[in-house]
Amino acid sequence: MSQLAWDHLTEHKSVRDIVNDKGLAKLGDSLVNLCYSLAKSVVLGDVTGEKVQDRVLARSIRAVSLHTQIGHKTDIGRAADAYEAIFAWLWLKRKISVESAVDIIVKALPIDSTTGRKEEGQVASHAFQVLLEQMVFQLPSGSPSTDMGPQNGSHPVSNP
Repeated sequence: MSQLAWDHLTEHKSVRDIVNDKGLAKLGDSLVNLCYSLAKSVVLGDVTGEKVQDRVLARSIRAVSLHTQIGHKTDIGRAADAYEAIFAWLWLKRKISVESAVDIIVKALPIDSTTGRKEEGQVASHAFQVLLEQMVFQLPSGSPSTDMGPQNGSHPVSNP
Protein backbone atom coordinates (compact mmCIF):
# COMPACT_ATOMS: atom_id res chain seq x y z
CA MET A 1 0.00 0.00 0.00
CA SER A 2 1.45 3.38 -0.97
CA GLN A 3 2.13 6.19 1.49
CA LEU A 4 -0.43 8.95 1.81
CA ALA A 5 0.24 12.47 3.04
CA TRP A 6 -1.79 11.81 6.20
CA ASP A 7 -0.24 8.49 7.24
CA HIS A 8 1.68 10.22 10.04
CA LEU A 9 -1.65 11.24 11.59
CA THR A 10 -2.49 7.61 12.40
CA GLU A 11 0.53 6.42 14.36
CA HIS A 12 -1.55 5.57 17.43
CA LYS A 13 -0.43 2.45 19.30
CA SER A 14 -3.66 1.65 21.16
CA VAL A 15 -7.40 2.12 21.07
CA ARG A 16 -7.09 4.38 24.10
CA ASP A 17 -4.73 6.68 22.13
CA ILE A 18 -7.25 6.79 19.27
CA VAL A 19 -10.32 7.57 21.38
CA ASN A 20 -8.46 10.37 23.18
CA ASP A 21 -7.46 12.15 19.94
CA LYS A 22 -9.72 15.21 19.63
CA GLY A 23 -8.59 15.89 16.06
CA LEU A 24 -9.63 12.42 14.95
CA ALA A 25 -12.98 12.95 16.66
CA LYS A 26 -13.55 16.17 14.70
CA LEU A 27 -12.72 14.50 11.39
CA GLY A 28 -14.80 11.46 12.35
CA ASP A 29 -17.79 13.70 13.07
CA SER A 30 -17.82 14.81 9.44
CA LEU A 31 -17.28 11.29 8.13
CA VAL A 32 -20.04 9.79 10.30
CA ASN A 33 -22.49 12.50 9.20
CA LEU A 34 -21.57 11.94 5.54
CA CYS A 35 -22.03 8.17 5.81
CA TYR A 36 -25.35 8.45 7.62
CA SER A 37 -26.63 11.08 5.19
CA LEU A 38 -25.73 8.86 2.23
CA ALA A 39 -27.24 5.74 3.85
CA LYS A 40 -30.46 7.52 4.75
CA SER A 41 -30.65 8.98 1.24
CA VAL A 42 -30.31 5.49 -0.26
CA VAL A 43 -32.94 4.01 2.09
CA LEU A 44 -35.47 6.82 1.57
CA GLY A 45 -34.72 7.32 -2.14
CA ASP A 46 -34.25 11.06 -1.72
CA VAL A 47 -31.08 13.04 -1.01
CA THR A 48 -30.80 14.28 2.57
CA GLY A 49 -28.17 15.70 4.87
CA GLU A 50 -28.17 14.63 8.51
CA LYS A 51 -26.25 15.34 11.70
CA VAL A 52 -25.94 12.18 13.81
CA GLN A 53 -26.77 13.00 17.41
CA ASP A 54 -24.19 12.23 20.08
CA ARG A 55 -26.58 9.97 21.98
CA VAL A 56 -26.95 7.73 18.89
CA LEU A 57 -23.20 7.10 18.72
CA ALA A 58 -22.86 6.87 22.51
CA ARG A 59 -25.47 4.09 22.60
CA SER A 60 -23.64 2.33 19.77
CA ILE A 61 -20.22 2.31 21.40
CA ARG A 62 -21.62 1.41 24.81
CA ALA A 63 -23.32 -1.65 23.30
CA VAL A 64 -20.01 -3.33 22.44
CA SER A 65 -17.20 -4.43 24.72
CA LEU A 66 -15.02 -1.66 23.26
CA HIS A 67 -16.71 0.75 25.66
CA THR A 68 -14.20 -0.34 28.33
CA GLN A 69 -11.64 1.80 26.47
CA ILE A 70 -13.59 4.98 27.16
CA GLY A 71 -14.68 4.34 30.75
CA HIS A 72 -18.03 3.33 32.16
CA LYS A 73 -18.94 6.81 33.43
CA THR A 74 -18.06 8.70 30.27
CA ASP A 75 -20.62 11.31 29.24
CA ILE A 76 -22.56 11.13 25.98
CA GLY A 77 -20.39 13.69 24.17
CA ARG A 78 -17.14 11.94 25.03
CA ALA A 79 -18.53 8.53 24.07
CA ALA A 80 -19.66 9.94 20.70
CA ASP A 81 -16.24 11.54 20.19
CA ALA A 82 -14.63 8.15 20.85
CA TYR A 83 -16.81 6.53 18.15
CA GLU A 84 -15.99 9.32 15.70
CA ALA A 85 -12.25 9.10 16.43
CA ILE A 86 -12.28 5.35 15.82
CA PHE A 87 -14.13 5.79 12.54
CA ALA A 88 -11.73 8.51 11.36
CA TRP A 89 -8.67 6.44 12.29
CA LEU A 90 -9.98 3.41 10.41
CA TRP A 91 -10.82 5.53 7.38
CA LEU A 92 -7.43 7.26 7.37
CA LYS A 93 -5.74 3.84 7.65
CA ARG A 94 -7.84 2.66 4.67
CA LYS A 95 -9.39 -0.12 6.74
CA ILE A 96 -12.92 1.08 5.98
CA SER A 97 -14.24 3.09 3.07
CA VAL A 98 -17.18 5.45 2.94
CA GLU A 99 -18.79 3.08 0.45
CA SER A 100 -18.52 -0.01 2.67
CA ALA A 101 -19.67 1.92 5.75
CA VAL A 102 -22.73 3.20 3.87
CA ASP A 103 -23.52 -0.33 2.66
CA ILE A 104 -23.40 -1.70 6.23
CA ILE A 105 -25.56 1.14 7.59
CA VAL A 106 -28.11 0.78 4.77
CA LYS A 107 -28.58 -2.93 5.53
CA ALA A 108 -29.23 -2.14 9.21
CA LEU A 109 -31.47 0.91 8.68
CA PRO A 110 -35.10 -0.18 8.25
CA ILE A 111 -36.71 3.26 8.14
CA ASP A 112 -39.15 5.00 5.83
CA SER A 113 -40.74 8.43 5.52
CA THR A 114 -43.15 7.64 8.38
CA THR A 115 -40.46 6.68 10.91
CA GLY A 116 -40.54 9.02 13.90
CA ARG A 117 -37.46 10.85 15.14
CA LYS A 118 -37.15 8.80 18.34
CA GLU A 119 -37.50 5.48 16.51
CA GLU A 120 -35.03 6.62 13.85
CA GLY A 121 -32.51 7.42 16.57
CA GLN A 122 -32.86 3.92 18.03
CA VAL A 123 -32.58 2.27 14.62
CA ALA A 124 -29.60 4.46 13.68
CA SER A 125 -27.90 3.58 16.96
CA HIS A 126 -28.24 -0.11 16.14
CA ALA A 127 -26.94 0.48 12.60
CA PHE A 128 -23.85 2.24 13.96
CA GLN A 129 -23.40 -0.58 16.48
CA VAL A 130 -23.41 -3.11 13.63
CA LEU A 131 -20.87 -0.99 11.77
CA LEU A 132 -18.60 -0.74 14.82
CA GLU A 133 -18.82 -4.48 15.48
CA GLN A 134 -17.61 -5.11 11.94
CA MET A 135 -14.76 -2.59 12.19
CA VAL A 136 -13.43 -3.36 15.66
CA PHE A 137 -11.04 -6.11 14.53
CA GLN A 138 -9.21 -3.55 12.41
CA LEU A 139 -8.09 -1.56 15.47
CA PRO A 140 -4.57 -1.81 16.93
CA SER A 141 -4.05 -4.83 19.14
CA GLY A 142 -1.77 -2.90 21.50
CA SER A 143 -4.72 -1.92 23.67
CA PRO A 144 -5.27 -3.16 27.24
CA SER A 145 -8.59 -4.79 26.34
CA THR A 146 -8.48 -8.09 24.50
CA ASP A 147 -12.25 -8.69 24.30
CA MET A 148 -13.26 -6.05 21.77
CA GLY A 149 -15.00 -8.24 19.22
CA PRO A 150 -18.61 -8.20 18.16
CA GLN A 151 -21.14 -9.69 20.49
CA ASN A 152 -23.35 -11.10 17.73
CA GLY A 153 -20.95 -13.15 15.60
CA SER A 154 -20.36 -10.48 12.92
CA HIS A 155 -17.24 -10.58 10.80
CA PRO A 156 -14.71 -7.81 10.19
CA VAL A 157 -15.03 -5.43 7.29
CA SER A 158 -12.72 -6.24 4.43
CA ASN A 159 -10.27 -3.64 3.27
CA PRO A 160 -11.71 -1.30 0.63
